[in-house]
Amino acid sequence: MAKPSNTNAYEDAREIEKAQSAPEMVGLIRQQLDAGFRWLRFEPVLEREFRAHNDAAGVANRIALLAIALTVLLISPLFDTAFFGVPPMAAWWSRVLLIGVLGPVTVVALIWCARCGASSATEYVIAGQFTIVSFGLLFNHILLNRYGAEFPVEFVGVSMVAVVALGRVRSWLILPVAVLIALLTLITEIWLVNASPTDYYHLAAAGVLALFAIYLQAANEYVLRRSWLDRKLLQLVARHDGLTGLLNRHALENALATAHGHAVRQRSNYGLAMVDIDQFGAYNNHYGHPAGDEALRQVASVIEAHARRPLDVCGRYGGEEFVVFWIEGRENEIEDHAEALRAAIEDAAIAHATSKVASVVTVSIGLCHVKQPQEHDSLSAVLACADALLYEAKAAGRNRVAIGRFDRNAADAQPHARRAQAAG
Repeated sequence: MAKPSNTNAYEDAREIEKAQSAPEMVGLIRQQLDAGFRWLRFEPVLEREFRAHNDAAGVANRIALLAIALTVLLISPLFDTAFFGVPPMAAWWSRVLLIGVLGPVTVVALIWCARCGASSATEYVIAGQFTIVSFGLLFNHILLNRYGAEFPVEFVGVSMVAVVALGRVRSWLILPVAVLIALLTLITEIWLVNASPTDYYHLAAAGVLALFAIYLQAANEYVLRRSWLDRKLLQLVARHDGLTGLLNRHALENALATAHGHAVRQRSNYGLAMVDIDQFGAYNNHYGHPAGDEALRQVASVIEAHARRPLDVCGRYGGEEFVVFWIEGRENEIEDHAEALRAAIEDAAIAHATSKVASVVTVSIGLCHVKQPQEHDSLSAVLACADALLYEAKAAGRNRVAIGRFDRNAADAQPHARRAQAAG
């Protein structure tokens, strides 16, 4: 049988990796909130994620911005002679500029946003379109002035307000452009056109609009960044166990479903392990619940260190039980993973004076190996297989791994188990 395409492998790995890396991300977000971001910049990892989110979330706004700009450029000729008193020759050249040059530039930017709106390059496209249109409006102002016609310079200020309100462009990119346009507008009005007192009034109005746009840009981006941090933190905390930092039960089940679905599509072998801390009730009774919580955190840290590959999954199933998912391995390799995990927890040497198994905290593991999973294979049946093996490991004396193959042909999905005795 031909192996299915690997089309979704990257997406599956990214989804699982994002879920698994949340404890580190939670720490980064909290540090960023504590440090603040008055300069509208995050730490590099957060900055990359924010930019990706901003680009994806801003697609509709950017398309609306460009559609409005294109509409204004196309209908402006309806008003130049009727309302602005533009002479026919000046109107002809103005239409060439607005419709023949700035219109196509805006159409290209609009097509880009419609097709590649979530790309990180889109904010540069928006900034570039804004720059070209602003230069074009200033040139049109100079052109019409030479023919004795009026062109409200406030349009430049309005375009600034529009781009900061809808463009979703970062301040460090758009503000230098806006300041440059504002200075060129001032230079144009003072030295390149025959300004009258009325023109200076229009210039002052354009300046007020520009100042408003600059403030709006900074304030809007600050709010966007803060709300993104808060929302991201809430989402991550909601998916993770507050004590161990691993995936909680709900998020774990979702991640397991993703990994299982990937394994089914790729016909990739995998192993699913149920891990239980031996005699943890006795540990809590002897050392107290705060010490028990610390022991859970230490065990969880070891488990997380043994599920680091992109498609590996681990999480807290409940109480002192954990689940680990290892993909793409032969049966003996997955067995080695489980045994290494068991040994690492024992080697962590967390004292357990009341244990009847060892003087340190140990775990029992039930490992179900699934060979070339099929579409009809049930993840819940695989979990039941691992759970049954876990109880076999406990019955055999604990501090060991019980391994079995998932039998999809058996009506009750019972594994044909064989025990792997722990070393030592």
